Amino acid sequence: MSSPKAVRQLVRIALGFALAVAISLGFIACGSSGANQEELNQAKREGATQARETARIKQIQHELRKLRRGAGSGNVPVVPAGSAPSGSSTATGTSSCGGELSVGPATTCPFAENVRTAYGEELGSGSGIVYAYSPVTEKLYEMECTAGTPHVCTGGNNASVYFP
Repeated sequence: MSSPKAVRQLVRIALGFALAVAISLGFIACGSSGANQEELNQAKREGATQARETARIKQIQHELRKLRRGAGSGNVPVVPAGSAPSGSSTATGTSSCGGELSVGPATTCPFAENVRTAYGEELGSGSGIVYAYSPVTEKLYEMECTAGTPHVCTGGNNASVYFP
């Protein structure tokens, strides 16, 4: 995870790059012979690169905000998916948390709520990895979620979360 200083550095780089592209485009547009196709293609490539960098910066800022909301201190350990301690239980029983949200035996409902919220914010649909904060352990957990119905998110310390 990037520090706020690193995020600010990335923002400065992206803004400097955007300014350079804008100035270059201004010179191209003001030229007496006009821009040729190669110059226009180069400007498009540079614009696309800038857009990707800007999107990545926004993603980092979003992740940083989530960490701050979840932990307060910003110094939250992240437990990767599939890192359950050896000898962990793999019982199949589930419990309802209400609102069509269920959990496996090693998962709390407050954590499950955070997983469901993270899924909606980070993925919206489909399968992938989300990060959710546990108010019980005060750690950030990596959870791998499926695209099916119901969604099944597993990870952390043998956690499992189910929702439509």
